[in-house]
Amino acid sequence: MLSIIISSYQQSYYDQLVKNINETIGDGILYEIIQMWNPNVMSITKAYNLGAEKSQYNNLLFIHEDLIFHTQGWGEKLMTHLNKENIGVLGLAGSSYVPAAPSSWTVAEKYNFLNILQGTKENTQSVHLKTTLQNMTEVFAVDGVFMAIKKKDYSEIKFNEDLSGFHGYDLDFSLRCSQKFQNYIIDDILIEHFSKGNQTKEWFDANIKITQNLNFNFNKKNDSETEKNIFLGFLYKYFEYYLINRKNILFTLKFYPLNRINFKDHIVIAKKYYHYLKYASDINKKLKP
Repeated sequence: MLSIIISSYQQSYYDQLVKNINETIGDGILYEIIQMWNPNVMSITKAYNLGAEKSQYNNLLFIHEDLIFHTQGWGEKLMTHLNKENIGVLGLAGSSYVPAAPSSWTVAEKYNFLNILQGTKENTQSVHLKTTLQNMTEVFAVDGVFMAIKKKDYSEIKFNEDLSGFHGYDLDFSLRCSQKFQNYIIDDILIEHFSKGNQTKEWFDANIKITQNLNFNFNKKNDSETEKNIFLGFLYKYFEYYLINRKNILFTLKFYPLNRINFKDHIVIAKKYYHYLKYASDINKKLKP
């Protein structure tokens, strides 16, 4: 039994998806589709939590409306996975490493696992992105395009309504879930997604807020190269939006991967800070007033 919850604001996409689900989910699966009409009237975390409250079944699936399923009988496949022990969030894209600095789930190629047909809203040709090597891959972070979980486990975590807007909800939810259960990326359900996402300042700020709230070491082994690259990427993005000054420099240092990188990478990061300080005046001028 499955409750499918959709935060919706594009009726044409929603109608297309409902028709597609009815045609592909498979016989013998008892399900309901809950449309949370949400044209920017509430955060997606609020919409999803309200949708879960309305649900009547013991398994939940949160999905975007701008997608379609290509796998026939995918409902039974999903139920088989959800019925296994210690299952947290099941997704179709995610990663198995959590860096110290704010980041999306796409941490580094060697840690990213996905099996999705990626298209665009312009309906140009989709590209099959497949990096999974097994049916179920252990991960920490799960992308919000498709997130399934047992209702009883969702009730222990829920979506964080302190996150406003439509960004970061999936990263926050899946990482908190991974502290109690094991999240997986599964590769026997294929969807086509018609959006590549939008990495705005709001998206960036949400990732910062999520990282500030985390107090848990996810990784069994640190990866110095990945930590360095993610931190440098964070600095680059941060100073696209915020002035280079003493206050902001100190703020970025809160996410410094102190015990996660080797001596050589400490030197690389120190040189980057020197560069920012040396050219602060010129860089700051580029910021929009």
